[in-house]
Amino acid sequence: MRESATMAQAQLPALRRSIAAIEGRPVFLGEDGRDARGFAEPDQAGFRHPEDGDRLPLGIAALDGRLGGGLALSALHEIRVETTRSGGAATGFAVALLALIGARDPRPVLWVEEETALAEAGFPFGPGLAQFGLDPGRLVIVRARRAAEALWAVEEGLRCPGLAAAVGVTRGTPHALDLTGSRRLALRARERRVTGLMVRLASDPEPGAAVTRWLIEPRPSGVMDGFAGGVGRPAFRAVLEKNRHGPTGQFDLEWDHAKARFAPAGAAGAGAGAAVPFDRPDPPAAAGTVVAPYRRTA
Repeated sequence: MRESATMAQAQLPALRRSIAAIEGRPVFLGEDGRDARGFAEPDQAGFRHPEDGDRLPLGIAALDGRLGGGLALSALHEIRVETTRSGGAATGFAVALLALIGARDPRPVLWVEEETALAEAGFPFGPGLAQFGLDPGRLVIVRARRAAEALWAVEEGLRCPGLAAAVGVTRGTPHALDLTGSRRLALRARERRVTGLMVRLASDPEPGAAVTRWLIEPRPSGVMDGFAGGVGRPAFRAVLEKNRHGPTGQFDLEWDHAKARFAPAGAAGAGAGAAVPFDRPDPPAAAGTVVAPYRRTA
């Protein structure tokens, strides 16, 4: 009886691998060679965890060169905007990075939103994520009441080897994300080989343990396929404020979701800017010469 049980236990990993292959699911392994359920077995699904020094090419030679070959995986990165109204640009840049990560890493993504950031910038929109190339079904979304709770959830996510990335969205300058808190997140990311992204709305540049820090600004879309009347690709001005692997710099980027890569931003179409409302009266014609009124001084 004991020998039969031993044989069954030995056959169980192979059976689980066969089921995973049939269902198209990867077998996730941790640092100790065990999968997410604790079984020790080789990874037969062809998935390889990121190694130390692995890079994620962003598709622009000048930018990848400054990053030492691409964005460092298994590391912490910070994405910030100076005002909350630019939160959409920060989210778009982060989602583009997640789409690139997802193209090579099948694990899910943890997305943690602080309530104040959620109230100001809104909730992640599934069709928009899909348009960027990120399957919303891969997201595990957590809503936290306070920044400290959000950062705790992000740190726990970075501890989990079953995740490809953990994203935290906060507003302002939370005390929990001081230099010590940032170091904790960076350490977890490196230990468990999970990439961490901290999206910070309405924040100032501060000391931290992130490998890179990006200041993101929205940029007018350029002309796409020669159709000047349409909306072009999402465009960003990405200021690389901090870079442990090389110099900093400023880059104007577009996200090409069809090719799942960044591209240099093209020239904006004539008159690029805010769209004119279609249901409002026409603006008044340009005024003529304006003359200051005569004022009697005596």
